[in-house]
Amino acid sequence: MRIALVGCGAIARAQHLPALSGETGFELVATADPHAHPEGTAAHHYADHREMLASEPEVEAVSVASPTGTHFAVARDALLAGRHVLLEKPPATTLGEVVELQRIAAAQGKVLVTSFHAQHNAAVERAREILEGHPPASVSIEWREDFERWHGGQTWPWQPGGFGVFDPGINALSILCRVMPGAEFRVASARLRLPPGAATPAAVDMRLAWEGGEGEAAFEWRRGGTDIWNITLRGTFGELLIRGVRTLLRDGAVILPEGPDVEYDGVYRAFRAAIAAGRSEVSQRELRIIEDAMTIAAVEHGGEAL
Repeated sequence: MRIALVGCGAIARAQHLPALSGETGFELVATADPHAHPEGTAAHHYADHREMLASEPEVEAVSVASPTGTHFAVARDALLAGRHVLLEKPPATTLGEVVELQRIAAAQGKVLVTSFHAQHNAAVERAREILEGHPPASVSIEWREDFERWHGGQTWPWQPGGFGVFDPGINALSILCRVMPGAEFRVASARLRLPPGAATPAAVDMRLAWEGGEGEAAFEWRRGGTDIWNITLRGTFGELLIRGVRTLLRDGAVILPEGPDVEYDGVYRAFRAAIAAGRSEVSQRELRIIEDAMTIAAVEHGGEAL
C-alpha cells in the first residue's frame, strides 16, 4: 500500500523512515514538510501537505508525524481527500479534535488510527496477559527524561498545545491503558511545575484512581541524568515492573529480558491490519487523563529553565 509521510523531523527520520523501509506492508512514495527534506529516500517531497495530496492521487494512506499542533489540520485534509490516516502521539492537541477526526473518518469511510509506539513491546504485551482477569490494586509510574537528549534546541514543547513533559509522559499512560484495557481512570489530584517563560509543565505529579485501585505518576524533564521509564503494578499476581519499556520483572526477577526496538514496525503493521479490516482504532483514554490533570492541577511556577 502506498503511503505518504507528513513531517520529516527528528522522530520521522529516526523511527518512521526506517520502519517504512522495512516489511510493514507500505511503500513510501511521498513526504511533506515545509522545513525538513529527508535524505536517502526516493519519495517525492513537497513543502505543503495539501500540494502533496493533490499531486499524489495514488497515495492511499497518510502518516502524520508533524508537530502535534498541526495534526488536526493535516489529518482532516487527508481524510477529506479519501486517505486513511495514522496519527503519531500525542494524536491531537485536544480531545475534541480527536472526536471530530473520528466523525470525519466514519463519514468518509476511511480508517483512522491513533498510534502509541510504546505499546508495541513484548514486555508490555506479556504484562497485559498476566494482568488479564487480575487487575492491579496499585500502580506507580516514574518517567524522567533528559530534555536536551530528546528535544535539544526545540521550543514548541513549551508553547500552548505543546504538552510539555506530557509529550513523553503519554507513552507511560499508553502502556497503562494497554495493560489495563477495562479500567476507567480518574485523576484524583495533580501538581504541575512550569519553568520560567513556559506555558506547559516540566514536571507533573498526579494521583490516579479506578474501581478497586489507585496509583501515582511522576513525569519530569530535566538536564542530564539517566532516563528512567518504570511502571510498577502490584496485585494478587505479585509485583510486575515494566522497566525501560522493554524489560519485564516479576517479584524482582527478570521474566522477559530487554528485547529489540521494534516499536514503529509494530505501529505500521497495526495500521496496515486496521486498514485491511476496515476498522478505525482510536483511543481517547490517554488524552483524557492529560486534559483532566491539566484542568484540576495546582500549578507551581519557577525552577530552572530547560
